Amino acid sequence: MGTIFPELEKAIPRLLKFINYKIESEKVKIIDMVKRFKWYSNYNKDINKCAAIGVDSSFTIIESRIGIIYVIQGISIKQIFDGSAIKIKDYIKFYDIGLISIQSNSVSKIIRRSTYKRVLSTYAYLLELQSVYDLLKNESIDIVLFDGSLISFLMQREFKSIVALINSVENSMDINFKDVLVKKINLIKELNKIANIVFVAKSSNAGFYTNGIYPDLYIFELARLFRIEPYYRTGYSMPITINVDKTLRNFLGIDDTYEIDFFTVTYSRFIDNAPTFQLSFLDKLDEEAVNKRFSFIKIFSPSGYPIPLEYSHRISKLTRSSLIDIFIKLGIPIASGRELIELS
Repeated sequence: MGTIFPELEKAIPRLLKFINYKIESEKVKIIDMVKRFKWYSNYNKDINKCAAIGVDSSFTIIESRIGIIYVIQGISIKQIFDGSAIKIKDYIKFYDIGLISIQSNSVSKIIRRSTYKRVLSTYAYLLELQSVYDLLKNESIDIVLFDGSLISFLMQREFKSIVALINSVENSMDINFKDVLVKKINLIKELNKIANIVFVAKSSNAGFYTNGIYPDLYIFELARLFRIEPYYRTGYSMPITINVDKTLRNFLGIDDTYEIDFFTVTYSRFIDNAPTFQLSFLDKLDEEAVNKRFSFIKIFSPSGYPIPLEYSHRISKLTRSSLIDIFIKLGIPIASGRELIELS
């Protein structure tokens, strides 16, 4: 367990004063900016029956002396609201474990840890999408919720001059990262055809509303702290449509063949004075369509956050230290030095 120096501990309260000063100094500018955007407080309060799916996964990489080990576990949960209570109706658990191998075409190429992380997160997204697809079969679902932004799920950039392979214990053949990208984008498009899918992000640096001056979430969160009417109340911001232009296509690593031309973004609050969440939707949606989706999510968010996502997050959560302890006890050579301490 780490130790905080007494000198650093004394400096932490000064950080709070610094943050408060920064926020207060920007108050007038933030109020002026947030009031440019309409806030919708009306939604359908008469829903007496609906069904939702929420999915999330937990994953980590652990360095060993025989390579990079990855571990994933997750769950997609179907919940129903019957007019009086929210109940779990069905679920699918998924997991995978194995090694990530990266081969470089250049001797001087340095493989960063972030490269392995991106391979793993992309693979985890694919497993989440597949799990939802399997749970959706022959089911009538009003809303499907993914944890994270649509931008994160759409990221298709390939690595230059390297080949990334996922060596899963569940598959006899290695999985190429390129194949994961193709399957992932195809599943997103297929799910969008058969269900109302929504990507719910707790954090984002996107500045779609502010043209990059501030992160959008920052101004809506300060609106809550300053209790600016009606922006700290239950509701959502004026939906905006983002054109997937050449610049954004290059950033995402997609081209015209993917047939993804637009997506829609709004910022929402599911109870008064609760945190703000970014909601993003594939395709161009008008305010009525966004209102319909918001109303369904609101039913499943009595505490300010969608219960299907909260449950799936809690159930799937992995503890890295517990995994390392298990690996050490099994004799898997972890590259931490702890195995020597444990065996001594």
